[in-house]
Amino acid sequence: MKPIDDFSFVKNNQVSRDMTNLIRLYLPIIGSDAAVVYQYLTSFYDGGGRIHKFAEILNHTLFDLPRFEAALAVLTGMDLVAFYQDLSSYIIELREPLTAQIFLANPVYRRLLESHIGDVAVAELEMEDVSHLRNLSKKFSDVFSDKGEVELHPVQPKTNFDLESFKQRMTLDGLYFANEKQDVIALNNISEKFQLTWFDVYQLAKETSSHHKILPKRIVVKLRQGQESQSAAFSHEEEVILREAKASTPENFLAKVKTGLGAVTTTAKEKKILADLVEMDFLDEVINIMVVYYFKRNNSATLGRNAMMSLANIVSSKKAISAESALTVLSQHSQGYSKSKGQGAAKQTTSSVPDWSNPDYKEETSPEEQAKLDEMKRQMLQRLEKGGD
Repeated sequence: MKPIDDFSFVKNNQVSRDMTNLIRLYLPIIGSDAAVVYQYLTSFYDGGGRIHKFAEILNHTLFDLPRFEAALAVLTGMDLVAFYQDLSSYIIELREPLTAQIFLANPVYRRLLESHIGDVAVAELEMEDVSHLRNLSKKFSDVFSDKGEVELHPVQPKTNFDLESFKQRMTLDGLYFANEKQDVIALNNISEKFQLTWFDVYQLAKETSSHHKILPKRIVVKLRQGQESQSAAFSHEEEVILREAKASTPENFLAKVKTGLGAVTTTAKEKKILADLVEMDFLDEVINIMVVYYFKRNNSATLGRNAMMSLANIVSSKKAISAESALTVLSQHSQGYSKSKGQGAAKQTTSSVPDWSNPDYKEETSPEEQAKLDEMKRQMLQRLEKGGD
C-alpha cells in the first residue's frame, strides 16, 4: 500500500455513527489511532461514488503510512472495518460497533476489555437485567400476517468461541486456566486461525495440558506438528522409544527409564526440571526424547538441569516439535558430539536410537561394569516394550 494508491468505499454501506459504543467498548482495546481512523472513515463516507487516495486520510489525520496501516489492521481485527483489494484499487467496507449487550455477551471481547479496564468497570457497562420483569412485548407472529412475515437475524459478532461449553467440559475433566483472561483470548485465536470448533480446541487443550493446567502455546505446537516432514525410517528399538514417548507423561516416562536403570524415586528437582520444560512449551513426547538422550550422555541415574537445558536448546534451535524430529536432531548432535570427543568414525552409527538401548552396544569398561550396564539396558528396553508394566 502506498499513499498514492486508490481506494473507495463499498456502495450503499452507510452505517450509523455510534460513537457511544465505540468510545465505551472499543476504545480501550483498539486505542486512539484506530478510533481516529474509524471516525474519519465514517465521517467522510460518500456512498461509494468516488475514488480517493490514501494520502487524503494521512493528510487529515496527520498519520504516516505505517501508523495508518497499523490502525486499519486493528479495525479489521475487531470487525469494525473490512478491507478488500481488486485489480486496481482497494475497497473499504464500514461496519457498526456492536451494542453493549452483544459485545459483552461475547466472552473473548469481554475478557479483552476486562484486561484493559478491569472487571468492575466492565460490569458497570452492562445493561440492567430485566429477566425478572413481565414482558409485554408482542411476538413477531402476533403482529404480522403470514404474507408479511420476515425472518430477522440479530447482528452476530465475528468471534463466536463457545466459552461456556468449553468451561463445562473443563469442569468435567478437572482442567483449569492458569490465566483465564489471556488463555480465553489465545484459545479463540487458535480457533479462528486453524478454523477449529470449540470442541476441537478443547480436545487439543486436554491432550496438551500438564497437571490439569491448560497451556494454549502447547496447543499451537501440537497443531504445527502436521507441517513437519518426516522421511526418516526408524529401527525397532527406535519405534519402541517413540511409541512409549508418545504415550506417557514426562514424569511417568522418567519413572520407567529410572526403573530400568535401577533407580526408583523421582526427586522434586527432577519434577521441577520437567515442569520447566513444559512451561517452555515443549510437548510431552519431545521432553521424553530429551530424557532418553540425557541418560545416553550422562553416567547418572538422576536428571541434571544444565544438561537437560542444553538438550532443550538443541531441540529448540532446530525447531523439532515432535518425538520423531527430536529423535533425529539429538541423534545427529550425539554423533557429532562423539566425533568431537575423538571416538573415531568406526564407532559412529546411523541409528538415532541411544547406544545403551542397542543390544549389541559395547563400551570400554571392566567386565563387571559391562555386565551391570548390559543388565540395566536390558531391563529398561524391556520395560519400555511392555509399556512400563
